[in-house]
Amino acid sequence: MHVLLLSCSTGEGHNHCARAVRQSLEAMGHETDFFDMLHLFGEPAPISVEGLLNVISTKAPNLFGLMYKAGERVSALGVTSPVYLVNTTYGDELCNLINQIDYDAVVCSHLFPMETLTYIRRNYDLRAKCYGILSDYTCIPFLAKTELDAYFLPHEMVRAECVRAGIPAEKLIVTGMPVAAAFRETMTKAEAREALNIPAEKKLYLVMTGGIGCGDAIGLCERLLVLPDEDALIYVLAGRNQELLDRLEEKYGGNSPVRAVPFTDRVSAYMRAADVLLSKAGGISSAEAAVVGVPLVHTMMIPGVETKNADFFAGLGMSLRADTPEAAARFADRIVYDGKTAAKIIAAQRAHMPPDGAEKIAEYVLNH
Repeated sequence: MHVLLLSCSTGEGHNHCARAVRQSLEAMGHETDFFDMLHLFGEPAPISVEGLLNVISTKAPNLFGLMYKAGERVSALGVTSPVYLVNTTYGDELCNLINQIDYDAVVCSHLFPMETLTYIRRNYDLRAKCYGILSDYTCIPFLAKTELDAYFLPHEMVRAECVRAGIPAEKLIVTGMPVAAAFRETMTKAEAREALNIPAEKKLYLVMTGGIGCGDAIGLCERLLVLPDEDALIYVLAGRNQELLDRLEEKYGGNSPVRAVPFTDRVSAYMRAADVLLSKAGGISSAEAAVVGVPLVHTMMIPGVETKNADFFAGLGMSLRADTPEAAARFADRIVYDGKTAAKIIAAQRAHMPPDGAEKIAEYVLNH
């Protein structure tokens, strides 16, 4: 088969999600292509949906939360998404691309291409099967307004919510979240630290801000530094946020225990090296952490889908949810210095987080 995977760079997790499925399909011997849909037909305008959402996420996360709530209300009323109308502008070109290359299936890891495919199926002749991956642990607004062949869900507990939203139950396939092979490989903490040149004897607090670098990482670091510990290091993964990286380096450069890390493709190794992970609650990154088996504190959540992800994980014991930097630092210290807390979180992750979601999605696409 020849499968097209479509993502959208409003967060690095969507790309991770699509690439994990691509990796599984190729391991099974099939041909794939991967595209960020908003960049597929030329670069976006200076003021684009993608750019606007990224700015709001990093600069005004509470506004993002208000937009999410408004989206939930509009979606519940059955009103057409305004973003759907934007995404229809790619319809003709995307339909031609899919039919000319003769893809057998298209798999989307983001709502935007799902909306474009819905428009295409309503207005054009599209031969390929079309699938969507729900990359969060809740039914997102407007998902039920799309019309695809099937939707892959990260957990059985999300199914009822999707049915209530109006998605036909027979189209809902529970596979688990697709996670790349790097997060499932066997690597010890000692091996990860050696690979990253991190001292083996130190306690490592890992702070992750997501692909676009969201949240008050400096405020969190200040709370973690309240109780000085010469044996502790704080590594902050700043994503693609150069401003955040510069601020971290300016404030903590030199002999500080805080180390700023620019965008990296070695996230799985950093997770394995950590004693505790403090992270925003992206659906994919949270699943990756649970598959690795690193004690997790959810903090710096963007209101809306991320708070729902955090509730889901905390409700099953796979993380601790902290709504303030003070609480996050307190939880992190408890995990580092109380082995029982860490062990309980890891046990819950093993019980509730299947590692083979990408393979299950690939198998379904190949067999239907």
